[in-house]
Amino acid sequence: MSNNSSSRSHKTHHLRRSVHRSLEYYPYYNSRNGGQAQANLQASCRNSLDFVQRMDLMQTMDVHNGCVNTVNWNANGTHIVSGSDDNCLVITEAKSGRVILKSRTQHKRHIFSARFMPHCNDQAVISCSGEGLVLHTEFLTPYSQRQRSQDVLIFEEDRRTSVFDCHKFGSTFDVLPLVDAPRSFLSCGEDSTVRCFDLNVSSRCTELVCHKHIYIMAPCAVTAMDVAPINTHLLAIGCSDSIVRIYDRRKMSTGHDSSGANETQPLKAYPIPLSYTRRHYRPTCVKFNADESELLVSYSMEQLYLFNLKHPGFEDAGLLRSGCYTAKMRRDDDPEPQIPRLRFRGDWSDTGPNSLAMTEQGLNRPNVGQARPPLEPGVLSRLSDEIFRMLNSNSRQGRSSTNPHETAPSNTNRTRPMTWQNAVLRTMEQGNHENTSMPMPTPMPTNDNQSPCCEPEIADVSAPVRSDDVTSTSVESSKSESCMEAVSDVGGQKYPLTSFDYVKMSFNGHRNSRTMVKGACFWGDDFIMSGSDCGHIFVWQRETGKVVKTLLADNRVVNRVQPHPTLPYLLSSGIDYNIKLWAPIAAEPAYDDLVTTALIKNNEIMLVETRDTITVPAQDRQQPQQQQHQHQLKPHRLLTLQLKRTIQAIAINNAEIG
Repeated sequence: MSNNSSSRSHKTHHLRRSVHRSLEYYPYYNSRNGGQAQANLQASCRNSLDFVQRMDLMQTMDVHNGCVNTVNWNANGTHIVSGSDDNCLVITEAKSGRVILKSRTQHKRHIFSARFMPHCNDQAVISCSGEGLVLHTEFLTPYSQRQRSQDVLIFEEDRRTSVFDCHKFGSTFDVLPLVDAPRSFLSCGEDSTVRCFDLNVSSRCTELVCHKHIYIMAPCAVTAMDVAPINTHLLAIGCSDSIVRIYDRRKMSTGHDSSGANETQPLKAYPIPLSYTRRHYRPTCVKFNADESELLVSYSMEQLYLFNLKHPGFEDAGLLRSGCYTAKMRRDDDPEPQIPRLRFRGDWSDTGPNSLAMTEQGLNRPNVGQARPPLEPGVLSRLSDEIFRMLNSNSRQGRSSTNPHETAPSNTNRTRPMTWQNAVLRTMEQGNHENTSMPMPTPMPTNDNQSPCCEPEIADVSAPVRSDDVTSTSVESSKSESCMEAVSDVGGQKYPLTSFDYVKMSFNGHRNSRTMVKGACFWGDDFIMSGSDCGHIFVWQRETGKVVKTLLADNRVVNRVQPHPTLPYLLSSGIDYNIKLWAPIAAEPAYDDLVTTALIKNNEIMLVETRDTITVPAQDRQQPQQQQHQHQLKPHRLLTLQLKRTIQAIAINNAEIG
């Protein structure tokens, strides 16, 4: 009996990977196996490299007036829900591309996530946004009755809205329906909580301090989550401390008191595969595979990783106590970061297919694809030079760390400049010149003034330290190693980690840095897909990690990629004000290895540059009277004013990561 079962499993495996065999066996295999042939044929289309390399644009749907941050199918793949910076939810018919419903919501900032609720005939949608608001919207009129164009836009009398405004502060990044509890759903946010809302119990919540809906109290912001497709009690969350945590919902309940007495510990945790970090690598997406044996994790400023969930993982408390995955202020014994580059908020010139690394473009090169008029030529360069001069002046060097290993000043060799973060903060501290170590600033909530299209306010510029980078050639490497050895043993586990055997594969070549949301997904059994800041969709082979296809899908950034539930269709959205539908419709498979290699190389350089880039307030965001006054200032006075704002932005950044 077991041999017959094994034989059937082996045949199914081959049928799922061969379109030809699936068609050949289809006539009789379907009748004997209750429709299994249909599933095999659908799977074989996705698992075919030939079909993947035939992917091409099938339809563009112009349904929004802002950046489209979220797009999802319904369970049958017949309708699409999308949310945008225009604060509207749009339901689109997939077959025709026709908008059948448009609802202006109570969201005040960009909608980060919107999904259909199950078991409601697709008449209910949950959504969340940048100001922390979570909505459940039920549309009262069936879509089939909305045939006339004047019926597309709906108003309050055509819908029933449940408002949950109980996230303590910051943004909410995702909402997820619970399939095993049809009237319940989850939300996660910047206030370090995952909250569970049961509409059978509560239809709204606007309490300023709410504990009754708290499902998980995490150590830091929860930026991504996913529920397992089979064992739906398993919940994965990605936190801004670069750790992914797995929970068992059967051991959890809603409602936590302020002391955290009811807090549930995760089953296991998986850190980012780095020995230790000096910055937060925020997960922008976590996704279970079909059989729940693997977890796909996409990190901001980092790569995509495929984690093996059969690995026992690590104890969450041990990871936290080790201190290896807690972003801190840089210390004097850390390797020196580069002097940061500056970017004005709203400047998107480093995104899109025409973006180039700073090393490959001239200062006067036009800023292609940016969302605002070109800046005054050379202003960023002058600001960077001014900061560099300030941080390396003799008065600053005289206050650097008195380490015996440092060389004395001479005509040929200057003393090693202090870390720029500490230097900037010290310049703002009056009467504290003799203190050689900067006190830790008070942690602050993430700045709420995000630019449009979900751009992060300020990027942390600390460099990552990988397991293979610990033995550095610089003098600081020995100091870092001695510091790491001091961590040693926590609960029987040696830290920092030197082996990352839970990582099955890593996928690189794309760029994930400029937006708060960046989705990734499995494409069948054999491929991985993700958006990128270069405006392309990247497709990798799952077993080898090799890029096998790129699709130009946006003029700036691709935020979301969403596969059809069954058919080989793909939705994408991003900074462009539209949704794109992709399918294997090209006459011949297409893949240019030279073009892809050049794109990957440019992305890798620009990703490193982005880590060393700070976003500062844009000059044109001020009031007209202030702008007129500044135009009357002399150039050196204007530069000083801009420098002052930059230093304030850097100080806020260090307070946040501290």
